[in-house]
Amino acid sequence: MTEPTVPGKEPAPARGPARRVRAYHRTPTSEAEANNADIALSMHLAIEGPGGWAPLFDDYGIFFARVAETPGPAGTTEEILRSLVDPHLFHLEGGEFGVVATRVARGGGPDGTEQSSVLIATSPDLLTYTEIGLLDLGVTDGVHRPAAAFDAQAGVYRLSWSDDAGCARRATVADLADAATVGAVEDGGVDGLEHGAPLAVPEEVARGLEVRFGRIVNTDARPLPEVHVPRGGMLGVDSLPGRLELDYSDGSTGSLAIEWDLAAQAAIDTAVPGEHRVQGRVRQAVYPTPFADERADPSVYRFDFNGEQKFLMIATKDLHLDPVNNSGEPVGMPLRMADRIEDLSDEALEAGRVTEVDLLVHGSPDADGNSMTGCFWAPEIHLIDGTLSILFMPSYGTPTDMWSGRASIVQLRKDAAGRHLDPTVPAHWTPARHVVRADGAALNPIQGISLDMTYVEDSGQHYYAWQMLGSVFIARMDPADPTRLTSDPVRIIAPEYAWDNLIAEGPNVLARDGRLYLLYSGSTVGDTYTTGLATAPAGEGADLTDPATWTRLGHPIQKSGPFNGEMQLGTGHGMWSEDEDGNLLYVFHARTDRKGLTGRDMFVRRVHFATDGMPVLDMETEEELLPELRDVSVTVRVR
Repeated sequence: MTEPTVPGKEPAPARGPARRVRAYHRTPTSEAEANNADIALSMHLAIEGPGGWAPLFDDYGIFFARVAETPGPAGTTEEILRSLVDPHLFHLEGGEFGVVATRVARGGGPDGTEQSSVLIATSPDLLTYTEIGLLDLGVTDGVHRPAAAFDAQAGVYRLSWSDDAGCARRATVADLADAATVGAVEDGGVDGLEHGAPLAVPEEVARGLEVRFGRIVNTDARPLPEVHVPRGGMLGVDSLPGRLELDYSDGSTGSLAIEWDLAAQAAIDTAVPGEHRVQGRVRQAVYPTPFADERADPSVYRFDFNGEQKFLMIATKDLHLDPVNNSGEPVGMPLRMADRIEDLSDEALEAGRVTEVDLLVHGSPDADGNSMTGCFWAPEIHLIDGTLSILFMPSYGTPTDMWSGRASIVQLRKDAAGRHLDPTVPAHWTPARHVVRADGAALNPIQGISLDMTYVEDSGQHYYAWQMLGSVFIARMDPADPTRLTSDPVRIIAPEYAWDNLIAEGPNVLARDGRLYLLYSGSTVGDTYTTGLATAPAGEGADLTDPATWTRLGHPIQKSGPFNGEMQLGTGHGMWSEDEDGNLLYVFHARTDRKGLTGRDMFVRRVHFATDGMPVLDMETEEELLPELRDVSVTVRVR
């Protein structure tokens, strides 16, 4: 297939050699293939290379239709969700990109607009999209398989499509956002304009697509500098290079710590001039997969325990995918503490290197004396005003009623000298207190339930963000009184696409290089669970309670797909963390049936940042570090 040629059409402005991209939707198959209708019925992209056409983003959707209307106060509902079929790419008048498609109801059924209208979106780079909306063509007999191209000579866009009977139709439009500029509809197509034909794009646009939606791999390592030691000088443990600097296929860089042969280092006699080689190995921990069975919404926190580095792990017990009652087994809020990340795992638990204690159990009283009977959902560990704190949601009633759940906090007590007590002792934590509005009212006045609370600090302002009404809300708070908001809750993320559909939850925020990265999760807690991302300026005093401050991706940042040769399903509720070497971690859960269990299991993974500033949450082991680069050596010269 070739790019359509329309009389008078001007090519896109030259921005490097052109490559070709194709847009398409898929035929839905199953959730297990990450190709259910919510995903299949969106715009997918394939890019042409030396080996032919290759799908981007593991053949997952890249542009999704937005909801038919802004979600109401109670959140997104099924009837406003939309999908799309038959997407077509074209150049806009200014050389950027347009998408024309047929909008349908969620799942692919008719939503009525396909009888008269096409869905229009624009994009500067095929990475981000602005949905202009529906363009009414003034017909009532169906608009299917649309295509578009700009005619520079006439100064209009030429549209073609098929009606319900399969007959070709055409029209012109001067302004894609204004149905009043649509010309008369005529029979027949537009010569050279073929639905779904490839589109030539500049090389830098193609490269941007490959960075965002392709695989990024380690390509090389920077040479280690020689170590020079004066005769008789000290060769301490910090004298050798601490990290190996790595280069990646997209032009980004990274690094991993090196573990040196300390015996060989100690054997060097600095009293005698000479040259020596010291061997080392790059520290690339490969964590067990899963890391912990049936531990959902996991949180790992690097904790300065009175001058001693510790790692804490906490999660939702999710026995047999029943986080409310744990399928009749004991409910609780499990905590583990270890000196190393790997010693928080189930392998370490089974080997006796770590113990797990339930800080709260069925019947534990809250600060008001009410018995908490279950859930203990989504516990997160934060340091708030210098005090180790856990934000979580307990529920009440017999049987436990999840809708009674309220975002709550417990805090670790300190001794008379101001040192934290042992966090693995349940009695060392304060009774749970609900987080309430400034006037003392419940956070959620419509449904009651509030959960997934996280803590954010930026530019001297402190915030809570949490889920209620199926959306992410944020409000200011005072760390001196962590149970009460100081501003009204504001919704900053509501589900708008089929991939996150009816829920946006589990916010967690990282500040990095002048930017806040807010992870959140969408869809349901099963095989379709997915991770989204919103960003905001960091350190600039931006008002994080203003929804306009946040920029949200229209596609997931992590989703079900292949990883290290296996399919991972239902990835979500991710949290930022850090390992012993200061590497950024992403801790999340996914669905597995390991050991015959059916809950959501915990995973731990390092994070890479691509050249476009986006986090890569699914870099595979050999993509992160080439096997031949794992063993290193350095020259030590004594002079």
